[in-house]
Amino acid sequence: MRNRMDHTQPLVSIGIPTYNRGSLLHRSIDSALNQDFENIEIVISDNASTDETPQVCLSYAAKDRRIKYIRQPTNLGPTTNFNEVLKHASGVFFMWLGDDDWIDTSYVRTCVERLIDDPTLSLIAGVPKYYRDGREADVGQVMCLTQNQWYWRVISYYTQVADNGIFYGMMRSADLRDIMLRNTMGGDWLLVASVLSRGKAKTTTGTSLHRDIGGLTSSYQRIAVSLGLRRRQAAFPMLSVASAAWLDLVRDGAVYHKHRRLTRLLIGSAVFVAVALKPLEFKLCHAKVRFSMVMGRFLRVRS
Repeated sequence: MRNRMDHTQPLVSIGIPTYNRGSLLHRSIDSALNQDFENIEIVISDNASTDETPQVCLSYAAKDRRIKYIRQPTNLGPTTNFNEVLKHASGVFFMWLGDDDWIDTSYVRTCVERLIDDPTLSLIAGVPKYYRDGREADVGQVMCLTQNQWYWRVISYYTQVADNGIFYGMMRSADLRDIMLRNTMGGDWLLVASVLSRGKAKTTTGTSLHRDIGGLTSSYQRIAVSLGLRRRQAAFPMLSVASAAWLDLVRDGAVYHKHRRLTRLLIGSAVFVAVALKPLEFKLCHAKVRFSMVMGRFLRVRS
């Protein structure tokens, strides 16, 4: 039985919420176990899977004491299952890892070193890379949210965020103690924004998170169904996220309550507009690309 741990290093918890992913789960677990940073625990919460997932998890847990396997008696829904791995984590640092995603061998070490070197950071992530049918299809956002004022970090984040690969970065567990992932469209955005209210965040190059395009991330409608949300939230996803972000800043988010209500109202309104206008921003960007392509063809013909 393996039990590789270097107790001179801070403990890092990697949370893997899973459901019916027995055929791919090994890839995620192997990438966590094979980190060149040894003092880790891997918390797996099995959301009452009906496939071979329990057997896969039990087999890994029998071989390596760093794995903490939790089998839910009933399906709690994806949001609660994400919160479950955080609830059972013991590490100084914490990160989520999707059950069909994987990370570079250097991911944990690189992120922890950055967090230790800079106490003002609350979140650090590697570069997200996306795959379709086993081939790299896209590289995600590289974000730098290092403004000194919390409200500029939050506004900047909501203005920029698209694929939100930074959600799968490394965080300080202390910053997450009274933050829970909320069961709403864009709940992962709300959580990252809450972390940003406590410290800075950025993407670091040199190590990557790897994600398959597909699953729940492929459709707002599928996300809404999995979360048990109303259809209109899938029909108008950015408006739903904008409303949730406004409520989180102004009323629901406990991490913001220490700030003046007027400040929260102003920041919430700015965030609402920034998020609600994202579909228009996408259309304008698409139009610019199309215009550039047409002009390029025209100039080639003229030349």
